[in-house]
Amino acid sequence: MKPPVFSSPLAGRMVSFIAFKRMQGHDYHDGELQLRRFDTFLGATGCTDGVLRMQDVDRYRATMAGRSIRTRCGALSPIRQFSLYLRAMEPRSEPVPVRLFPRQARPIRFHPLSTAQVSGLMSSVPGVLGNNIAAHGIRFLIGLLYSTGLRISEAVALNAGDVNFQHATLFVRRGKFRKERLVPMSPSTLQATREWIERRAPYVGGSDRDPLLVIAWNQRLTRRGAGRYFRRLCIHGGLTSKPPPRLHDLRHNYACRRIALWRQAQEDVDALLPVLANAMGHVDFFSTQVYLHIDAGGLQQASARFHTHVHHHPESSK
Repeated sequence: MKPPVFSSPLAGRMVSFIAFKRMQGHDYHDGELQLRRFDTFLGATGCTDGVLRMQDVDRYRATMAGRSIRTRCGALSPIRQFSLYLRAMEPRSEPVPVRLFPRQARPIRFHPLSTAQVSGLMSSVPGVLGNNIAAHGIRFLIGLLYSTGLRISEAVALNAGDVNFQHATLFVRRGKFRKERLVPMSPSTLQATREWIERRAPYVGGSDRDPLLVIAWNQRLTRRGAGRYFRRLCIHGGLTSKPPPRLHDLRHNYACRRIALWRQAQEDVDALLPVLANAMGHVDFFSTQVYLHIDAGGLQQASARFHTHVHHHPESSK
């Protein structure tokens, strides 16, 4: 079904704002959805001019009173961004304040995946997704995310020219916060990239600006499409816990695996955190410290499993 068009007195401004966000490189699908809902509310509640007023925002907030803080903030965030855009062109409009809701600590959403599980997902691709270029692209993407820690948005935005085989690096030009960086590739990742470049050659024009990850002739793999493929693979592989694994969990697992390897090598993990932060594109290494807690949690879980195993093992009662 075709999505409804914008229809409130602010419709034209909203459409222009969404186009502006996409010109900046944002997908903005979720933001558009939230603005469509707000637009429908404005059209149904008597908003009669092209000015945004806080009384309208407050009435819209009241309709979400029974929802979680996180849900309400997610719905309001695009409206606030739009209000700042609108204020620049219409001084009578009121900007939405940045903190309408109390901050809520975000739980760490992390699904641990072993190397064997990741390998199993990649091996199952032909049987689940087929033998087409899209399936091969998903297989390469899974290995790339797990071995480099890239964000999914960064991976699908890569172009052929962003791969430097001589220095074994990927150039991320559209990272979070518009931060550019070089991401190193291991020898095995470099070889997998060579093989993927060769396989995708018939599906691109040969320019450095061609997308690295394609699903058809010069058609870039999207974040949402990759997520759908990954969910199918996880369901087929029996990875259906709550919450289920996401492509983003490959990035988390990369970080935890790197920290675990440093611990095994008796390296100074705290001293190496800035290195990991730079590789992952964090603004500061404080964001990277969360992986120390995840890693510690993983160690505690492993210890608990070992304790249970020993406690129930027949030999332990002798």
